[in-house]
Amino acid sequence: MKTQMLTTKKTRTTRLLAILFVAVLLVGTLAGCGSGKKGTLPIASTITAADDGNMKAEQIQKTAEMLASVYDDSNFDVRDYLIAASRGYDMLAEGYDDANYENFPTDNPSATAVKIIDAANAKAKDKAKIDRTETGTNYENLNDADLAKLISVFQTEVDTTSSGGVFDVILRWIGTVLNWITRYLGFGSYIVGICVFAVIIELLMLPFAVRQQKNSIRQAKLRPKEMAIRNKYAGRTDQKTQQAVQQEIQALYQRENFSPYSGCLPLLLQMPILIALYRIVVDPLHYVLGQSSGVSSALNAFYTAARAAGGLGNASTSSTIQLLSGGTAQFEGIQNFAYFKNGADIWTSIQNIGKIPNFNIGKWNFGINPSFSHFNILLLVPVLTFVVYFFSMRLNRKFTYQPGQTPGQATDRQTACSNTMMDVTMPLMSTFFTFVVPAIVGVYWMFRSVLGVLKQFIMSKVMPLPQFTEEDYKAAAREMAGKRTKVVKSENAGKVRSLHHIDDEDYDDTREAALARKAAIAEREKEEQAKRAKDTPVDAAFLKEENRHDDKKSDN
Repeated sequence: MKTQMLTTKKTRTTRLLAILFVAVLLVGTLAGCGSGKKGTLPIASTITAADDGNMKAEQIQKTAEMLASVYDDSNFDVRDYLIAASRGYDMLAEGYDDANYENFPTDNPSATAVKIIDAANAKAKDKAKIDRTETGTNYENLNDADLAKLISVFQTEVDTTSSGGVFDVILRWIGTVLNWITRYLGFGSYIVGICVFAVIIELLMLPFAVRQQKNSIRQAKLRPKEMAIRNKYAGRTDQKTQQAVQQEIQALYQRENFSPYSGCLPLLLQMPILIALYRIVVDPLHYVLGQSSGVSSALNAFYTAARAAGGLGNASTSSTIQLLSGGTAQFEGIQNFAYFKNGADIWTSIQNIGKIPNFNIGKWNFGINPSFSHFNILLLVPVLTFVVYFFSMRLNRKFTYQPGQTPGQATDRQTACSNTMMDVTMPLMSTFFTFVVPAIVGVYWMFRSVLGVLKQFIMSKVMPLPQFTEEDYKAAAREMAGKRTKVVKSENAGKVRSLHHIDDEDYDDTREAALARKAAIAEREKEEQAKRAKDTPVDAAFLKEENRHDDKKSDN
């Protein structure tokens, strides 16, 4: 039926949009956790000239603004370039390799800094570009003191104590619970801890699941009556009839005190909770170990900064799990790291972290991202993620009510095709995410997926969906037969309302043809009767009397 197909298509579209919405939120969460270097350079509000420098305060200000305008921490990190120059290395040297930065020394840091500023000035737009012929803007006389002053203009002071807003405080309370679970129930293993944590969360969210299951049961119970309504209008495709179908279905819902949208509320409530819990899992430094978000960002900046600039030279990460998996000793150099004014305070905070959870499974460190650059057991995580998600989605569908499917009956071809597409698309998306987060997060996702299937299986046994027989559908059809809504005459002339023309007399644009067809049939029947009477004289009197009776009835 076309109306049913349109409803099924709408349901699938809504499901797809919901999944895409979750994916966007997840990507945003991944990008927001453990953020490192920013896309802009901070500039000090007050700038003074260096005591032993050659540049005036106005020159330093103008140069800093120009450098900030072209700053790109991925392709043109002028801050790293200047810091490296001050440490005696030239990052703009031909063939520079940060892994072997010591092979690119510079004997003249000031001259190297001028070269860096020249390169930046060439990339700057007209508004920020420095006119070297203009008095008070030339930077070619920059010396080592001016270079140190210019670097200090971009330094920031990290807040090592702030706990953030109310929402952040709540998440840190939850993180404290996760820390306790990891230490005492997980025996120091973060993987065991987050799995136990996931079980507890599922138990706490059980009321939402019960309400959702009850809503599915109520909707499933109304399915026979809904099908009966649709079957009454089978073959009618005009808009007025479809509106009448929807009106009857809505009236049915109102009589039964059921809202098809009430099942969405538990999902909407669970969504932000699950995303918040995910943030806690991927950022243990901030939420579990109690460090400020400033310290978390500072460690990430130091972790990804060029080695020539004093950083660790690692790839950017979206999780502090990867930062902590290598231990805290690697961050000792942050004390003198030129990004920050208070590097010593940051190092003190790191030393006060306490015992870091164990991110290993055996000898394998699951705190790092799976990568094809090194083949090891971590690459099994994306593969297993796809397999687990694929089968969990199919199993969940067996245990839950599908609005486009009649309980106890097989899905139609179009719905099956849509389900197959989703069964492949969602696992592939999850597999992609496992390459951009530590492997431990992939393990967490798989465990939650299995846990969700187990929960839904138990719910389907404790609160099973109703199953209907053919007699149930026939009984529903008889019940709904007397509740047909009057259909307004269609304005779409020429369209057939019934496959058998049984209702053509009800519409203006087909009534005349229907009456003519009816009269022709009646005339033909009379002719056939007269012919039979002529061939059979015995029945002639009877047929003549019958025809007289029919004519009289017609006149009335």
